[in-house]
Amino acid sequence: MSLKTPEALSASKKDTFAYITIKDRLPVIITKAIDYLSRFRSELIERYSQDIVDDLKNSIELLSQLRYELTTDKKFKKITDSGSDSQLWNTSLEELESQIGSDNCTWFKSPWLFAECYVYRRIREAMLLCTTGLKEYDPYEKSKLQSYELSLNSVFQLITNLCPLDLNEEKQNQSLMHERFRVIVEALLWANKNDLSLSSGNDVSSKIQNLVELLDSFRSNVLCDHTEELWQYLKNLKLQKENRTVCIDIVLDNCSIELAADLILCDFLLRNDFVHKIRLHGKAFSWFISDVTRSDFDILIQQLQSSNSLVINNFLRRLNNYMQEENRLELNCENSFWTLPYSFDQMERVNPDLYSEFKTTSSLILFKGDLNYRKLIGDLDWDISTPLTEAVRGFKPTSLCAIRTLKSDLVANLDRANPNFIEMIKNYPDSNKWMITGDYGLIQFISF
Repeated sequence: MSLKTPEALSASKKDTFAYITIKDRLPVIITKAIDYLSRFRSELIERYSQDIVDDLKNSIELLSQLRYELTTDKKFKKITDSGSDSQLWNTSLEELESQIGSDNCTWFKSPWLFAECYVYRRIREAMLLCTTGLKEYDPYEKSKLQSYELSLNSVFQLITNLCPLDLNEEKQNQSLMHERFRVIVEALLWANKNDLSLSSGNDVSSKIQNLVELLDSFRSNVLCDHTEELWQYLKNLKLQKENRTVCIDIVLDNCSIELAADLILCDFLLRNDFVHKIRLHGKAFSWFISDVTRSDFDILIQQLQSSNSLVINNFLRRLNNYMQEENRLELNCENSFWTLPYSFDQMERVNPDLYSEFKTTSSLILFKGDLNYRKLIGDLDWDISTPLTEAVRGFKPTSLCAIRTLKSDLVANLDRANPNFIEMIKNYPDSNKWMITGDYGLIQFISF
């Protein structure tokens, strides 16, 4: 282990993506929420009733105040709504004040992870303080619905390409099963490009049209690839199923096509009997704009039901059986830990029940996307070659896998001698911008 833990990423340094996020991206994201509430006022009144007029006005004022506090680097305020996680958030703020001092608990001086999570909780507060049905409204609903619509054909293509019509073909051909797993994991990775928080709410699904056709061209952009290690580990789990219950967990990231890719992986692992059960973990409310909530899951299922494809209909039928009949696939969107500002090494302290569940019942946790990766390695400024086993620090409840496209300037476990890295760095000889474009990816696995 290194003797010294790196500094937390912060917007205090102007040459970082943290600074760009706080200075430019987050004000735009808040402004979009204000814009949606203003522009669709009539539509919202028709949906909820005339009673919401005062709530609309108050929410817009609260969001405008939030934008002012951010752009003028004011101190963080306590959460004042009655949400079930309000006290947890205020405790986290008190802890931060004791760690870095009250004067440093501002947007540009505090750790980036806290500041960026805090803005989404304050947006949630602006809605929860409503006294009408508007309190449950997602101000980014329009962005997400647009993303669903624009990516629908890509979702259909993904399922049609990666789910077989004949379920016996994989069981009779192990090399085909192995190859299909590899392609599904690659699809999982590159579907992660569709992140509305990175694009400040603008749809980016056009980047991943015909995803399966693009996978070969993306392969050289994978800077760390443990797909084979993950495959061997899952094969070993399959052998252990006769002696014990094998359960794995997937901590979800984005909705729409990325969620579809996640469900394709679940289907693959369950229909081929690699595990007994898979637990999916989503968010309790709108988080980083496009993170999966229960509503997002329901919308995807409704979209798939509109298809006339036999492959997609069979896929849906299997999902329904896993969830409703067999209890082998479970979606949990209620746990507040995923919408708190803590890195995962704090899970055992902050949410001991969740940590204990992972430690005692899970054989693997698969973390999807950039924010989960940031929390996994603490949002700390590690040297890029730091072993992942070191960067996760005390978080070792079970074996871990992280799949992400790089959208923030931190990473661990890279080999500078990797041919893909050598080729990539030629284009960025004096810059870390390769870390934030979303054009490069990681599939990392560690076994404990």
